[in-house]
Amino acid sequence: MILPTNSDTASNRTNGRKPVYLAAADALAERIVDQPVGARLPSEEELARDLGVGRLTARAALAELESRYLVRRRQGSGTFVSQRIDYTISRHSPPSWSTSVRNAGLTPEIRTTGWRLEKPPAEVRRRMGVGARRQLLAVARDRYVDGELVGFADTWLDPELVPDLPQVLAPGGSLHDALEQGYGLQPVRGWFGVAIDPATPEVAAHLRLGGRPPVIAIRSRTDAAARDHRPVELTVSWLRVDVFRVEVDFDP
Repeated sequence: MILPTNSDTASNRTNGRKPVYLAAADALAERIVDQPVGARLPSEEELARDLGVGRLTARAALAELESRYLVRRRQGSGTFVSQRIDYTISRHSPPSWSTSVRNAGLTPEIRTTGWRLEKPPAEVRRRMGVGARRQLLAVARDRYVDGELVGFADTWLDPELVPDLPQVLAPGGSLHDALEQGYGLQPVRGWFGVAIDPATPEVAAHLRLGGRPPVIAIRSRTDAAARDHRPVELTVSWLRVDVFRVEVDFDP
């Protein structure tokens, strides 16, 4: 649990024009900056007493910190110190979601939910450079960090480059590792697009989100450097914006 602080910190900051709940939020942000990720904050009642404010103000302060992605509130469990995972997208970083999570000191987990062979959407065909009649191998996968669902992805792959992939790729295995080690394709990032938009009802339901909060939508194509940079896969993924911080690196 977070250790108490001096209640004068919040009170002294209410003398100016800053709203009381923002002063309380700033004071609380200073308290948790050195706390480990996952540390549990005191209850609203305890925080109100400690900060010298009313309970509604303490609740508003927590909501403010949640909007800054400094804490995460879990229904029935409490409020916990949060940390967003840096997910860098560039030509120089391996196109591996699992690697980004591990670099943050957390544990990634991928659960495959289905395979299918089908004609992909028009944008996928265009980005992959395939004709309208061509079928691609599609796989749907959920993404977890430390056991919590944080995103999901649909991936379309060229079956000519990855024969028997459902047998090669373990249900929770890294697709990047399979392309690199299982097929020797030397996967590199060929193209990507990133947007932050309100979650569609389908995305919100899949990620178990209340309402339609913003989510990160990433479209990323991987090319096979070992096969004249032929496109090997295109992934459309959705990630929770309170869990990930995406950085796009254009350094040539």
